[in-house]
Formats: sequence, C-alpha cells, structure tokens
Amino acid sequence: MKKLLYIINEGLRKFTYERTAGLVKAIEHADEPINLYIVRSDGYTGFSLAHNQGESNIFRLPDYAAFDGILLDFNSNFNAGTNSGGASGAQHCVRAAAASGKPVISIANHMDGFYYVGIDNYAAMTEVIRHLHREMGLTDFWFAMGPEDNYENRIRTQALRDYCQENGLPCGYDRFHAESFLLESGMHAFKRMYRLHGQRLPQAVICANDSIAVGVCRAAEAAGLNVPRDFLATGFDNLDISAYLTPSVTTVDQLCWTMGDACIDILQRLWRGESVPRANYTPTRLVLRESTGYPKPQMADAAQDIVKYISRDMRTTEFTYRLSAMQYQLPWCESIEDICRALTRCVSSLNCKGLFLVLDSELYEYGSDFELGESADGLREAAHRLCAEGYPESMKLVYAWQSGKAPEFPMRKVRGMLPALEDLGTRENILFLPLHFMEQTVGYLAVWDCVEMMYLKCLSGIINTLTMAMHSYYSRNRLAHANRVLSGLSMTDDLTGLYNRLGYHRLAPRMFKEAHDSGKQLGVIFIDMDRMKYFNDRFGHAYGDLAIQCVSRAIRRDDTEDAVAVRYGGDEFLVVAPVESVADVRRRIAAIHRAIPVEAEALGMPETPGISTGFVLTDPRDARSLGDYVDEADRLMYENKKLRKAWQAE
Repeated sequence: MKKLLYIINEGLRKFTYERTAGLVKAIEHADEPINLYIVRSDGYTGFSLAHNQGESNIFRLPDYAAFDGILLDFNSNFNAGTNSGGASGAQHCVRAAAASGKPVISIANHMDGFYYVGIDNYAAMTEVIRHLHREMGLTDFWFAMGPEDNYENRIRTQALRDYCQENGLPCGYDRFHAESFLLESGMHAFKRMYRLHGQRLPQAVICANDSIAVGVCRAAEAAGLNVPRDFLATGFDNLDISAYLTPSVTTVDQLCWTMGDACIDILQRLWRGESVPRANYTPTRLVLRESTGYPKPQMADAAQDIVKYISRDMRTTEFTYRLSAMQYQLPWCESIEDICRALTRCVSSLNCKGLFLVLDSELYEYGSDFELGESADGLREAAHRLCAEGYPESMKLVYAWQSGKAPEFPMRKVRGMLPALEDLGTRENILFLPLHFMEQTVGYLAVWDCVEMMYLKCLSGIINTLTMAMHSYYSRNRLAHANRVLSGLSMTDDLTGLYNRLGYHRLAPRMFKEAHDSGKQLGVIFIDMDRMKYFNDRFGHAYGDLAIQCVSRAIRRDDTEDAVAVRYGGDEFLVVAPVESVADVRRRIAAIHRAIPVEAEALGMPETPGISTGFVLTDPRDARSLGDYVDEADRLMYENKKLRKAWQAE
C-alpha cells in the first residue's frame, strides 16, 4: 500500500475542497491501494505573523521520507521571498519534500525541481482577453490583479501585458492595480483607476479572480454605474456564488477535480519507473455570464446547484446549533476530558469516521517553575513551556472518537502522525489541522474521512472553538499556578524556608479554630536562639545567618504537613501543631535539640548554637485566643532561658 502526503496552505476556498474531493475519488479508482494524509494550514496574509507561524508549524509534523509521494498545494499564500509569517513553515516543507527522495508534485504553482500539475494560467487568461478583444471587439481595458508576489497572479498579469503589447492595446501603469485576492481589492482598484482616468470608464475590467470582480461591480454600483451596461467585467476561478450574483460573473473554471486524476496518474507512472513531463496541464473552461453581456446560467443547472446548496445549508445549520451548544458548555469545563466530551456531542452527527486530538501535555499538566526577577519584572516563568517550532516529545493522544463507538481518552505519548492509516483500512484519508496559541504549538486535530467536513466548511469552526477553549483552560491553570507560587513566596521566609508572620496569620488561626471546633488540642512551642549576639560579634553576620538556618533546618526535620513552623522574629521561632499530650510536645522539642548539632556540622559551623524553648497546650474548652497561648509560650521560654543562665552562672 502506498502512502501519499498532501500539503495544503489554505482550506476555506472552493478549489481546496474540489481538489481534495477529486484526489480522493481518483484514489478510489487507482490501480493499487493508496492512503492519503492531508496536512492543512489556514494561514492568511491578513492575519498576524505570529498566527501564520503557528498555522504553518503543522508542516513540520510529517516525516516526509516516510511517504511514497508528496503533493504541495501552495497556491495563494506561499511567497518564498516574503516575511509572511508562515513562510518559514512552508519553506521547511519544500526543503523536506525535496530531500525526501520521493516524487513531489506542486499543484498550481511551478517550483524548481518538482513536477507541476495545474492549469495553464497564461493560456487561460489569454483566452479571456482574446475573447473580449476579438469576439467582442473591445480595445480599452483596466486590470484589477492580485498580490504581485503570488505565482498565479504573476503569470496571469504577464499574459495580459504580453497580449496587449502584441496587439497594440494600451497597458500602462495607470491601467493596473495589484493588491490582494479579496473583494476589497476590486473596490480599491476601481476607485483608484476611476479617479486616475478622470471618471472615464474602460470598455472592460479584467480581474485576477471572481472576488476582485465582485468588488469592482460593487464599487461601480456605489458610483451610480452598472455592469454590464456601462462597462464589462471578468473574473477567474469560478467561485461558489459567482453564477448567482447580480450580475453573474464571467469567469474561468479551473475544473479543479480533474487535478486529482492527473496527480494520481503521474504518481503511478513514476512509481512504475516511467518518464513524465515536468509540466502537466489540466483543462479550463471559459464561462460567459451577465458581467460580459451574456445571459444568466440555464435554470436547470441553477436548480441543481440550488438543491446542493440547500442540502449543505441544512447540514451546516445542524452543525452550527451543535457548535453553539458546545461553546455554551466550554466555560464550565474543568478538564481536557470535559472539553473533549463537549466536542463529541458537536461532531457525532457529522459524516466522518473519527476524530483524534493530540495535545502537548504541558497544556494540561501545568506546573511551570517560577522565579522572582531581580528587577521590577517581578514574577516570571523560569522556562517557556509551549514549543514555537515543531512538535515536542510531550505530545499525547488525549482523545479518540470513532463513529459508532464511545470516545476514549488514552492520554498516551505519541511521536509523529497519529493514527497510522494502516490500522484504519486502505484507500482512506485523514486530515491534520493545527492547534496553536499564535506562534505556540498546542497540538493538532486529525479527522478521519474528512471530505464531507471540508465540503460543509465546518472544520474552522471546530478548530477556533477548540483553540479558545484550550486557551481559556491553559490561562486559568497558569493563573492558578502563579497565584499558588506567589502565595507561597509571600508566606515564606527567604532565609529559612519556614513560614513568615504572614504565613502564620493565614494558616495558624484556621488550624486553631478547626482544633477548637473539633475539641482537639494544639501544642504551641516558642523557640529562641541563645547567644545570637555572640555569633554575630565573634564570627560575623554570615555565621549569624548560618546559625539561624541551622536551627530552622532542625525544626524542619521534625516538621509534619499538619504543623505550622514559623520564623517569628529575627532569632525567634514558633511551632503550632496538633498533639495528643504533653509527651508529644516534649518529643518534638527533644528531636529539635538532637538535630541542631547534626545540622551545624553539615553547615560547617565553628560552634553549635543553642536554643531555649517554652510550650503550652491549648484547651478547646478555654476562651483564650491563639495569641494568648503564643504569649504564654513566649513567657515560659524566657523563664526557662533565665533559669538556664542562672544555672550556668553557678
């Protein structure tokens, strides 16, 4: 069985679905079984550079050498010489395809070293202007074109310039406007050239695509003009609605579904070792409509198309309702599994065989280390958790749904592309879509048997909804974790690691109240270091700090999770802990005394510090506050200290 990789960098336009559907149909009739892996990015020149970088990162997912053939469909947005945000991912794809040693076909875009399958843009655009010139007798044109660095637009523009020059037709700078393939580009083109020519109209405006042509018609209508009464207009690409606009748009139909047959035929010939031309052209058809004075499409054809649109609209409406229900549920999702269950209810009615969600485990196993900045930067993450290039080893398959089966949550690590199509059958297709937060990689969604979902154009809605849900979940986790870290930092003494006064006031009163309400008692131990001034004066303040650390480490040796150990002052410590009897308190104090010499030796101290202690047990029947007990333990500590000094003096 052969494995074919199909790379697409734009997924919302009609030709993307038609090419994919044609390719899937061609695979069904191929001489040998072929499984199709489709990797799609929806980067766009109108988006931010960071977003496009995140989109095109999906091109780094496949191991290109693992496939038997590669199709590159970089039609509109691959501009190798520009900083378009997604260019780095696309360029990685081109380099990896070239290095794979496998047959590579570039669809609709000539690339050095690869086979070409697509229309002859030069011949198709020449046919448009030749029809207007020779069949209709027009000689005065404006040209509303797409981006100058786009391959197809360059070829179409060159065809127009060459034809005009060969036939003595005017084609100066003032007759061309190059911007984008969007409707707004057509509006801008008409307004600019209408102004440059002193409101003198041409006989026709030739546009690089249908969207631009629609923009020209709208701008003309806003100026009180009419197409085709005042001038004619042509488009290119035969968009979904171009036949049903007013006016309907004369255009060039690329017959995109034929490209699939051409690609599979070429690949099979190459696999058999046959010689194949580098350039392979698919047919086009000039479609004449109202914008050049021809009648509307035949009603029989229109009715057939309308039935298809109504059917698609009904299915899209049902999906939209389910997507809205999913979006309503997402704010209450507390886990990745909750989000995936909401996703199941959204897609279970769609005509696909399964969905698989792979995520970077850093997204939901969030536990970043934080550190304090040395300046006003404050708290910052010690390491950036999400990857901005490629897919890390922390990727996990978190969700697997197949039609007719209950969803699964494997939570297992994956490497490369999942699932392997060999496990799903033959002549299958699976689509991979990126999930990302701007340039940061989050994961990807894999759709098994994707053609129907591409036809309904519902995949972007799912991806956008998932991305927002994941970002909200991730942000909440990060904020909660940062708050926990900040809380720990604010309640902890830097020198000793014990709680500070703030930690004491937050934790100890709660412990005291819980013990009082449950009829239990606490042990309150007050500790003061002996001869602290002596350590500072004789050995320096650095050793004074070591003495404090020595005692705090001894206290922490006996510390338990249910105890609150506090650096109460400079060389004063306080321990509040649940106890059963006086013997428990004495055991704690004895353990601290035994640990001090051990810690002193470990710290390399010249002498072992000493401590004085006082303790008291709380009584749940007593009305005294925790502060009263602390004061009593403090008083008892000083009495013990005085007694020891008196005994040492004797």
